[in-house]
Amino acid sequence: MVDAKKETFELAMLDAYPVLFTSARVDRKTVPKDLFCYDVRHDDGGQGIACEVKPHVLVNHWGTILSKEEIPMEESGSYYPSEDLDYSGELFMVDEYLRLYTQGIGMEEGNKENEMRLDL
Repeated sequence: MVDAKKETFELAMLDAYPVLFTSARVDRKTVPKDLFCYDVRHDDGGQGIACEVKPHVLVNHWGTILSKEEIPMEESGSYYPSEDLDYSGELFMVDEYLRLYTQGIGMEEGNKENEMRLDL
């Protein structure tokens, strides 16, 4: 289990939600109060496809995401992404992400190679 404040995360999109992703399990006690923390479950076939997001995952844990926005859960307590996570390749520490977010970052589709970027 890792400390959220010391971990390096990759910026990704979970459907319309910009999130920070790590493949590690994050100690919930270390997550800043202004972030939501969820676990990601991968498919049973082991292909690494993010198929379920929920507050805690025990089996088929793919990783942990942090989000400034609350991700709406179904009555079952899960969110089922319509697409797999879209990883940007950009790495951030939580404090960097929060600083940029408060400055009004936006996740947009980049050039024709479909890259994401932070727009300040």
